[in-house]
Amino acid sequence: MSSVGKDLEPCGGTVHKGLNPRAHHYVPQCWLSGFTEGGENTSRLWQSDLNSGKQWPTTPVNAGHRRDFYRLTDPNKDPVLIEKKLSEIEGTIAPILKRLDKELRMPDDDELGSLIVFMAIQWIRVPAFRPVVLGIMESIMQSNMSDALSSSEAWSQTLRDAGIPDNSPGSDYHKMREFIETGDYYFSAPNDWYIKTGFTTSIDVIDSLEKKSWGIVISENGEFIGSDNPIVLDGPAGEKMGFANAGVIIYPVSRHVVLYGTASPVNLQTMNRKDVARHNTFMMITASDYLFSHRSDFIWLDENEQCQTDLSLFHKERFV
Repeated sequence: MSSVGKDLEPCGGTVHKGLNPRAHHYVPQCWLSGFTEGGENTSRLWQSDLNSGKQWPTTPVNAGHRRDFYRLTDPNKDPVLIEKKLSEIEGTIAPILKRLDKELRMPDDDELGSLIVFMAIQWIRVPAFRPVVLGIMESIMQSNMSDALSSSEAWSQTLRDAGIPDNSPGSDYHKMREFIETGDYYFSAPNDWYIKTGFTTSIDVIDSLEKKSWGIVISENGEFIGSDNPIVLDGPAGEKMGFANAGVIIYPVSRHVVLYGTASPVNLQTMNRKDVARHNTFMMITASDYLFSHRSDFIWLDENEQCQTDLSLFHKERFV
């Protein structure tokens, strides 16, 4: 049984009532700490920007966050409620991450239960989640609008079902159809919608994760890297991938340990240097913008299967 939500203490320090944090971590400090040399949220962490190729030293406290990313707009709610709750959840996960990194072992049942919940929440909280879920909603809305505008009668019925008077602004059938056909529009949503949709989605994600067989792989030298999109799904090329049908789900616990979920059992194994480099390349390919590592010259494989440590030689388009 998962222990998430019990005996909570934030991994980045105590959350005090009345504070209004603005730097919201989409990857937690306690997780980022596992990719530092010292293993603490004040230890040095290298952040690499895949778009610019720039790298700089920082700390988990100052990395992996966006201003007001989870800030709620509902005036009846604490605007930083989600950031505070996420910090509380991380308080339970932090010691699990540290133990696994130190002991280089498979999580026990309780630890795995907590990690599964944590992974599901981690997946919905990163920036990469938002365009995905918005794209799904946009596709549904476009399909619905296409049906609603199939005829003037269908449009009138849609307005009546929605309780919108025929003479309301934007209700004219011909103008609305012309507007939709131009494609000159876009969908957007407030933070509240993304957060609510994410947590609703996470229930199904948890169910899929619990059905996987889990195992770990180890880098004894601690050469694994992390990214701003740490929950990665892989499977057959060209197949639409989800948590239920993914061939493998990959989650780097720390620079020493990576958790793998598959349809069949995974055996514990220690990776050699080239295996680690291959894993790092996959994390680079699937990252949105940033990588996190304990050193700037981490290893990866180029398109010719040669180990590299120079980030300037990496070009994502060569692998896609």
